Amino acid sequence: MKTVIVSLLLSASVWAADAPKTKEVAPKAEAFQIHKYETQTLDNGLTILWVADQALPYVSLQMMFRSGSAQDPKGKEGLAAFTANLLEKGTTKRSASQIAEDLEQIGSGFESGTDPDYTMLSASALSFHKESALKQFAEIVLQPSFTNAEIERFRKQVLGSLQKMADHAEQFTEYLLPNFLYGDHPYGHQSIGTAKAVKHLKRVDLQKYYADNYTPQNAVLAVTGQFDEAWRADVVKAFEAWKAKTGKPVEVPDFPSWKESEILLVDRGDLNQAQIEIGFKGVPRNMPEYLEYRAAIKVLGEGFGSRLFEEIRVKRALTYHIHAWFEPRLKSGPAGIYTFTRVDKIAETVEETLKILKKFVSEGVTDGEVETVKALMRGQFPRTFETPEALARQLLLLNRFGISSDYLTHYMNNLQLVSKDSINAAVKKYFAPDNLRVVVYAPKAKAEAALRAVGPVQVKKYKDFL
Repeated sequence: MKTVIVSLLLSASVWAADAPKTKEVAPKAEAFQIHKYETQTLDNGLTILWVADQALPYVSLQMMFRSGSAQDPKGKEGLAAFTANLLEKGTTKRSASQIAEDLEQIGSGFESGTDPDYTMLSASALSFHKESALKQFAEIVLQPSFTNAEIERFRKQVLGSLQKMADHAEQFTEYLLPNFLYGDHPYGHQSIGTAKAVKHLKRVDLQKYYADNYTPQNAVLAVTGQFDEAWRADVVKAFEAWKAKTGKPVEVPDFPSWKESEILLVDRGDLNQAQIEIGFKGVPRNMPEYLEYRAAIKVLGEGFGSRLFEEIRVKRALTYHIHAWFEPRLKSGPAGIYTFTRVDKIAETVEETLKILKKFVSEGVTDGEVETVKALMRGQFPRTFETPEALARQLLLLNRFGISSDYLTHYMNNLQLVSKDSINAAVKKYFAPDNLRVVVYAPKAKAEAALRAVGPVQVKKYKDFL
């Protein structure tokens, strides 16, 4: 077992020695001062981050696995999330109700979340319950039982959620977009999976996924809060017997190759307004122009004063809200624009939005927009890790995406180097306004003819996706 003490004040990475270096730092600039932490690697390959915080009487355990919904086998979409959710639904020692009751007794809870590139498990408690919190967390993570009764109970919940999703237009279009963007690519489905796949998941599927992906060398544990050396030793003891297993998560391929824009009209006759999702290829998290891309998305459509907000809502009154977004991932993630409008304004809203996007790419950002967005990014940055627990989560994310920890210490300095020219170069490089996928959730009778004037349209019934 080896232990390495790391300070974020030293611009060193304990995980990403081979990761691309961040941009050249402005001369004589001071590193951003944030909380110190330590890292420890057990003999079985588990990495533990220790973020001590004596200010408040609490402890937090966050464990990230480098496997998520992108690891779902074809035809078993939803397996990663299904497995994560079943962890607290029974272990070899306790039932789901016993686990819930025992956690409630110490004012704690267990949470799981599955993204395409990772799965996050977490629990927290007051520090005078830290022994019990650790014991229960370790048991849930290491000894799940995956009983058939709990599998069937959770399956009904998932299928019910998928059925209800169609009644929430924004959620439904978000659910539909990945497949329209990626097709059969591992990023081509939401973590909840599809009804067809979820109906046929079996206990053996969960057991195999767990055995292949829930391994110590595939995990990083962040421990935060008020703890002493004795409890630290207890944490190590709880996980050091966890057996390592060879193998790596399935590699995610590059973004699928397709050209020209297409429109998917999802027909539902009783909708009074149309929900619109315009999707396009985003960027991987580990790329040199990441700050420029973030700045560009914010200028385009993130919040009040953005291009889309001013043009589509304020000037044209076509919607109450419009927003640009992107999800950084290991490989090129999705990006896009979502909004909603009256059914008689669908074509106009789509056309005007695409015009603004094309103009944004051709003309770029202005000096005033650069000044405003950099001020916004400076102000938002400290809030991403305003607590040691939040910092621990950021470190886990950096670890997953192969980003050196000096990204945090040199963030402000690198933001200074962002300019109008560098943002516009990134926009030209990564934005393709003629290569889009548009999902419209609206009545076919009122939308199809107008949308065909915008571009090629395929029509499907909303029940086809349930």
